Amino acid sequence: MSTGSPTTASSRVTGERLAERFAQATAAGVNLLRVWGGGLYESEDFYRLADELGLLVWQDFPFACAAYPEEEPLRSEVEAEARQHVARLAAHPSLVVWCGNNENLEGHADWGWQEKLAGRSWGAGFYHDLLPSIVAELDPTRPYWPGSPYSGAPGLPPNDPSRGTIHIWDVWNREDYRRYAAYRPRFVAEFGFQGPPAYATLRRASSDEPLTPDSSHQKAIDGQAKLLRGLGDHLPRPETFDDWHYLTQLNQARAMAFGIERFRALMPHCMGTIVWQLNDCWPVTSWSAVDGDGRRKPLWYALRRAYADRLITVQDGEAALVNDTGEPWTGELRLERRGLDGRPLAKEVVAVHAAPRSVLRVALPPSVAEPDDPARELLTARLDGTGIVRCYAEDPAVAYPPAAYDAHAERTPDGYRVTVTASSVLRELALFPDRLDPAASVDDQLVTLLPGESAVFEVSTGRELDPGALTRFPVLRCLNEEVRS
Repeated sequence: MSTGSPTTASSRVTGERLAERFAQATAAGVNLLRVWGGGLYESEDFYRLADELGLLVWQDFPFACAAYPEEEPLRSEVEAEARQHVARLAAHPSLVVWCGNNENLEGHADWGWQEKLAGRSWGAGFYHDLLPSIVAELDPTRPYWPGSPYSGAPGLPPNDPSRGTIHIWDVWNREDYRRYAAYRPRFVAEFGFQGPPAYATLRRASSDEPLTPDSSHQKAIDGQAKLLRGLGDHLPRPETFDDWHYLTQLNQARAMAFGIERFRALMPHCMGTIVWQLNDCWPVTSWSAVDGDGRRKPLWYALRRAYADRLITVQDGEAALVNDTGEPWTGELRLERRGLDGRPLAKEVVAVHAAPRSVLRVALPPSVAEPDDPARELLTARLDGTGIVRCYAEDPAVAYPPAAYDAHAERTPDGYRVTVTASSVLRELALFPDRLDPAASVDDQLVTLLPGESAVFEVSTGRELDPGALTRFPVLRCLNEEVRS
């Protein structure tokens, strides 16, 4: 996962803050942090924490999205800086790869730079000669990669999905997130999708009354329009700020989970995804999973599921069982086609054995592969405590009943326990306690319940809250509220 931003004042990035971000990364299942070429060489605290936690670090040299002259005096400064930091960081076991730059090879090949440069130097000598020679001299046991994206040789198209590392940005900028399924990459080193910050973060940063979508500063060109375009046919169009906030956060989480699940299911052909980005340094709408005030967005919870060691995902008429552990995953995969009322319509049980570090694909039997009525049915898949719920149609086309449930909150030593028991299907149930206490957080988000099922949310807070407010709109949300009349 890519980290941070170069504009964060280094004096504010304390060891305590780094420890909090690293804890958020590891809790989400992240095992690699990419220090982006548009950023900086991180502090000793950063690499020490990575060493202690067993996190891997991909280190870009600080070149990004631009042409750099190779002549003096810059060349000598580049060499001196690279020598200093390669020598400084070589002893850290967390460091696993040096990368020459971010997107400069692609920029020169595909972004129209060559005509503007008119034959002038642009950095190729740094990435293909100077930097690899320094790494070979001072840190010879570690691999060096000239840039990202990069396809393995200077004459190849840099962002070729069939080779090397790629970056995927057509989805956020232009395409529906289902386009991730059209890629068959070897390693996705950068991709992302936007969502707004937590409510408390936005409320702190804006004096607008009332809040609107434009109360949140945008980090992308035409970003607000892209957020709404990205909803596509996946979610209803928001009519209020509260709906905009919930739906665009949900869509960010779904888009990234869709991409990660597709790429993980390609293992071993695809062996990695690096999400842009873990955290942000401004209280803005951006691609981050942790917003500028350190609050976890719904995306963070989706990452935790998508990066779980064992994952069930349904793709192209198959259930893909991703087993990223050192032990076999064996048992009975229970596949059920159900009505929205939870009533079983068809059930299949398949004995499965997913070998360690492998993906097992199981064709969906016809009885559960196709619904009789896509608007009124859903699919569940469960194996050994891992389960998913998938609709056969996009949510606006599903005939959800109005949300019906019983919810109550009780005090605990660390805050509150909120228990929700569904009387109807509850789609993408979420709790936002930061609306009541900016310091409050919750242990889970985006849970789908069938009638009769319950979910328990643990809310951490040091304040006395209104228990009733924890169990009603706009703190407690589910998608049914958006589509019911």
